[in-house]
Amino acid sequence: MIKCPKCGKELPDGTKFCSKCGAPLSDVKPEEPKKEEPKKEEPKKEEPKKAEPKKADTKKEEPKKEEPKKEEPKKEEPKKEEPKKEEAKKEEPKKEEPKKEEPKKEEPKKEEPKKEEPKKEEPKKEEAKKEEAKKDGEEDGEKIPKKWITYGAIAAAVVVFLILLIALCSGSKSSGKHYAIYLKDKEIMYSNLKPKAAKQVTTKLSKEGDISTDTLVGAASYLRCTLSKDGKTIFFPDRLEASDDGITLYFRNLSKMKKDPVKVDSSMEDYYVNETGTLVTYTKSSDDLYQYNVKKEEKEKIASEVADFRIIDDGAKVVYRKNTGELYLWTKKGSEKLDSDISKIQAVYDKTIYYVKDGSLFKKVGTKDKEKIASEISSVIRTFETGEVYYIKNDGGKMLYFYNGKDSEKIAEYYAGYVTSSTKATAVAFYANESESSSKSKLYVAIKKNVNEVDLEDVAGGSFASDGKSLYVIADLNKDGTAGDLYRISVSGSKIGKPEKYDTDVTGRGLTITDGKVLYFKDYKKNAGDLYCNKKKVDSDVYAYSINYCKDTKQIFYMTDYNSDKEIGTLKVSKNGGKAKKIQDDVYDPVVLPNGYVLYLYDYSTKYSKGDLYLYKGGKPVKLDEEVSVVLSVN
Repeated sequence: MIKCPKCGKELPDGTKFCSKCGAPLSDVKPEEPKKEEPKKEEPKKEEPKKAEPKKADTKKEEPKKEEPKKEEPKKEEPKKEEPKKEEAKKEEPKKEEPKKEEPKKEEPKKEEPKKEEPKKEEPKKEEAKKEEAKKDGEEDGEKIPKKWITYGAIAAAVVVFLILLIALCSGSKSSGKHYAIYLKDKEIMYSNLKPKAAKQVTTKLSKEGDISTDTLVGAASYLRCTLSKDGKTIFFPDRLEASDDGITLYFRNLSKMKKDPVKVDSSMEDYYVNETGTLVTYTKSSDDLYQYNVKKEEKEKIASEVADFRIIDDGAKVVYRKNTGELYLWTKKGSEKLDSDISKIQAVYDKTIYYVKDGSLFKKVGTKDKEKIASEISSVIRTFETGEVYYIKNDGGKMLYFYNGKDSEKIAEYYAGYVTSSTKATAVAFYANESESSSKSKLYVAIKKNVNEVDLEDVAGGSFASDGKSLYVIADLNKDGTAGDLYRISVSGSKIGKPEKYDTDVTGRGLTITDGKVLYFKDYKKNAGDLYCNKKKVDSDVYAYSINYCKDTKQIFYMTDYNSDKEIGTLKVSKNGGKAKKIQDDVYDPVVLPNGYVLYLYDYSTKYSKGDLYLYKGGKPVKLDEEVSVVLSVN
């Protein structure tokens, strides 16, 4: 078994994504010493039904997987029966349904190396202290694996809609229009949020009818849809087969649903639709890279044997790395070779490309010659669009360096783990040991090249405010490492202020600073606890993975009384951390839209993956549809 570094859920060896919080696990072992997870009680294992893939960004491109997976294991795990407990009584009568087994979702197995840290004098305290430390480098993007549906089971691990402990909803890219896209009767539906007005988008999602509803629900992360910015064109998977390598992608005009959808391509592994919905850039299972022109309904092959790629200028430029290590920049004029024998595209911005070659970090700016930033690096901690980079070298221990865009300088010794960072302040918070042989570490804050030691003991992670002017950390942990005091540290220029105690007995998980709100937990047990906002208690028994803060409406949505077996709870809302209002009991999988509307399933059967879809927009919830399996994520 392995443990998720974000939420601590135990998962089978080889799991790629956490089934509880959605964190990627294929790269769970960082290039720095692995931090042990706190040995806290965990809830019963559950298979969430929903997923959200990572989105491509037109400005700061999220890296893709370094090495695309060529094949997934086809070994099925034994089937496991769903708990045969009677469904809880709802406000509306519920029909009795016969018992049947739930197909177990397949997860590829592989050996996951585990590193143990030396025992500390107070083990539990030290484990909690390191829990929030994250892996070196920027997170890799999600890639659709080959054979994503194998023998009626899912080859990829299930991920849930909320990939953070406290998720943040923000404006959608589709012209402020709001809609619901969901799975019903094994087809993808589009709703303009009016009752019984949904349109069927797909023609036949399961081409041969051999893919079960349970399999499609579990594969929701790979059934993602994309809407163009004007909200007129939808891109969606369709006509899938159980033996497919990747997905088959189509598009259609939502105002002309009588016309047949247009096929983009099949066996697509990784794809990106630009904001205007005019270009689709993608790789196929053959490792060929293409770009599809929506207006012309034509595809152009860019290259073969492509390992990964990034998008610049909304698809007008494509940076890609071949399996043989060559790095290219493609435009409509053709491909220009930038370098060879590179091992990783580190980050791509509008004009700057960072990459690793032979253990050295390089950057390429526009038409200028490449520039070597450093040799023999161990890992890259963070790159910034403004040109700065924090990275690690092994010089008799892990040493932290800062690159200011022109020159590099060693700023800290015996680096031990990343905590958090701020683009506004060009700052990184990190742990460092006292010496190479020491296992005792302290928290430091680097603001550009200036390193500040934080005068606190037993620190268990932290988070910068969005404006970069404050850092909040949890320190002075109790003996079992489950809680500590929350401190605020001011950030001004190149200096930090003296830590000021903000609150006490705060759990070292779920700390989120956003939009002037400080959200955190107290009395946290089994993934639930007392939720606080700016020192004020919002509610008790709040399920941690249900929280969603909507910036547009200043509302916090969450669930209480969560039943992990049935995956349902009581949905509530609080404005600015004020008095909570109950929306509905027995809610399954709520999804918050950018305008504060909420989609959720009610009277949901996990055995048959069906429930009634409701819309909440401030008053009495409105029923939109029946027998809905899952609400799908939209890019």
